[in-house]
Amino acid sequence: MQVNGNKVIDRHNRAGVLQPVGLRVFFINDGAYKDPYEISGVAVFGLPAHTSPNSVLDSESLISSAVSGQAKMNFANSDSVTTHVSFREDQYVPGTTASGIHKLGIGQYVVVLDGSLNLSGMWNYHGTSAVIANTADTATEFIDVWTIREVAGSKAKSVISNFKLYDDTFFIVTQPMLLTPKSSLVTKKVNFGSKVDLEISNEVSIGNQDIDSSVKNIFRDSVITDAALEIVKINDEPNLPSRVTVLSFADTSALVDVTADNTLVLNWDTESLASHPQILEGSFGSITGNYTVQAKFNMLHETHLSDRFYFTIE
Repeated sequence: MQVNGNKVIDRHNRAGVLQPVGLRVFFINDGAYKDPYEISGVAVFGLPAHTSPNSVLDSESLISSAVSGQAKMNFANSDSVTTHVSFREDQYVPGTTASGIHKLGIGQYVVVLDGSLNLSGMWNYHGTSAVIANTADTATEFIDVWTIREVAGSKAKSVISNFKLYDDTFFIVTQPMLLTPKSSLVTKKVNFGSKVDLEISNEVSIGNQDIDSSVKNIFRDSVITDAALEIVKINDEPNLPSRVTVLSFADTSALVDVTADNTLVLNWDTESLASHPQILEGSFGSITGNYTVQAKFNMLHETHLSDRFYFTIE
């Protein structure tokens, strides 16, 4: 994933302690993505074995004063109201004080726990204001505690997510890795006017027979990087171009998510087709009809192009 054009590792993609890790959350209310009114802070705590995440909260469902000294890192903006300019994605610039909370879309927020820098943030809880350095630097489980107000005037509360950092993402093998992806399109039919996730699943097989199974398991999980999709409209009419590019690889390179099982996801608003330049020129053809989507992605030193998969817009 990317934050303001900067590549970060999603929390589910076997993130390492020395990498910039995107702790992304999605707020949902009544079945729809929804922005909370305020996010006053995001605190990171270690999660010792057999410990409940709720152990960091008090009876008011807020961070307890008893655990203030145990926080590994804290993120906060100059203003807690999510419409404030400090929440904009373009406010994120990697650096030792890049401890802001950033909005990626409606209901979608992220903080970047960057283990490649001497990151620090401000701790502002229980009347205490102090600089806190990032000490989430071990391979273990953590929780991120988001303190929010759902709507103006509502009671503040904390919501908790979890993640794990690894220190085995850097290793050696004694022969070239033989990785082969098998891609397939999950989304086969789309109704015009809908906003959908185009999904391409990828099953990665490893041809090396004598490599340890633990190494193979690492490569089966989130080995794909730098993914992009190309969408092309297919025309059969002789007076129209046979192929019209709707979205190029360059258009989608910053928009495609890669899940923990190597599935590529592009959230696509089909209504954008109505404003395509070739619609206005009259050379696009009918919006409904046949389309193809092709994936492009990297695995180690290789760049792969999937087959072109057909789908229809009705």
